[in-house]
Amino acid sequence: MMRTLMFSALRSGLLGLVVLGAGAAPAGAATLRWKFKAGDNLHYVMDQKTVTTVNVKVGEEKKEIKTTLTQAIDMTWSIRTVDSQGTAEVTQTFDRLRTKISSMFGSFEYDSKAEKDPEGPIAAGIVPLLKALVGAQFSFRMSPQGELSDVKIPEGVTKALSSAGAGQPGAGGSGPFSAEGLKNMIVESSLSLPRGDLARGTTWTRQTKAPSPPLGTMLLDKTYRYDGPDPGAPQVEKISLVTKLQLQPAPESQMKMTIKSQEGNGTFDFDNNAGRVTSSHVTEKLVMQINVMNTDIDQNSDMTTDMKLVPAR
Repeated sequence: MMRTLMFSALRSGLLGLVVLGAGAAPAGAATLRWKFKAGDNLHYVMDQKTVTTVNVKVGEEKKEIKTTLTQAIDMTWSIRTVDSQGTAEVTQTFDRLRTKISSMFGSFEYDSKAEKDPEGPIAAGIVPLLKALVGAQFSFRMSPQGELSDVKIPEGVTKALSSAGAGQPGAGGSGPFSAEGLKNMIVESSLSLPRGDLARGTTWTRQTKAPSPPLGTMLLDKTYRYDGPDPGAPQVEKISLVTKLQLQPAPESQMKMTIKSQEGNGTFDFDNNAGRVTSSHVTEKLVMQINVMNTDIDQNSDMTTDMKLVPAR
């Protein structure tokens, strides 16, 4: 369970940064595009809190297991080059990680800048992955419409992910704990922007797929809406997000999962002149039931992710 929670948080850290640009457009409309300049370094801080509650029936008694995970991630996006078509070579580096876990199984707290690593059974399974992430450079190419290609995962991170997923289905193949699985999530989770001008209220959609063995494939439908300039700060453009999650079950799976309810919402603020996000806020709530060997497990997850552009530290 701890590994699953940590990978979910890692995934958000890797993919959560959304940087948008806005170009000139007719009055009342905006043209959204990724806008980078070679040599730029964008510094972001992401704060995330995930509360997961699991209810499982043991005999005639139901037991509740609650886990709270909080993270603060300092990251830098470095723009290496930009070609004549506006496609950028980008590297993302995790500069600092702070992670805290509290559950009935124990507590864990890690700061990559601390002089000493935490000890104990939880730390033994998590610290190697966190240490591999700090300073590692993930690279990819990104078009002005947000299409990603040539994603490269550092070898040290690939090895650490494989170790973190040991014993989990898909760890050695195309599952989320493999290099190919991670590349797929990075590519599929980028924001593809529509071409042309957007009037206030215009929406666009994107569906991403994430293999989740042994359950099946998760389908995430994202609907973005252009909400126009912020009334209190005309240089800031507002975009809102609504997400819907579905599951395509694997026919051969011995585990069955039913999504009982799901809600996802987000907002993004853009500095229209600089062409980059200044802050974002995303919430996700998921209630599902998992059946394993004729035992029903109810799981509720509540995640909040905030990201903010900050000066260089």
